Amino acid sequence: MSYSKSYKTLRFARELTLGTHDSSFEELPSYLYMIRRANPGTVARLQIDESRRFNYMFIAFGASIAGFHYMRRVVVVDGTFLHGSYKGTLLTALAHDGNFQIFSLAFGVVDTENDESWRWFFYATQSYYS
Repeated sequence: MSYSKSYKTLRFARELTLGTHDSSFEELPSYLYMIRRANPGTVARLQIDESRRFNYMFIAFGASIAGFHYMRRVVVVDGTFLHGSYKGTLLTALAHDGNFQIFSLAFGVVDTENDESWRWFFYATQSYYS
C-alpha cells in the first residue's frame, strides 16, 4: 500500500469515528452547555458573526473563579497560534498560587490576534474576576 493511499484511508477512518471539523464547530454550543452543567459556576461564552461563523469563545471554570481570591495578585496573559485547517489563536490568563505553581484562570479562542479580540477577552475575564 502506498503512503498516499494509507494517509487517505487514515483520514477517512478519522472522519468516520471523530467527525469532520465542520461538524465539530456545529456541536460547539452543546459542548459548552455540557461544560457549564458538569462544572458549577463555570462561564462559557460563544460569539458568532452574522453569517453564523465562529468569532470568539471564552471559558472560565468555576474552580478557577473561586480559587482566584487565593492567588498572588499577578496575572499573566499570553496568546499562541493554533495550527490546522482552521487557524486561530488561543488566549490564556494565568496566575501563581502560594507555591508559585501555575493556576489557569481563563481560556479564549479567537479568530485572529488583534486589539479587538484582546479587548473582548479582557472584558470577558474582567467581568468574572473583579
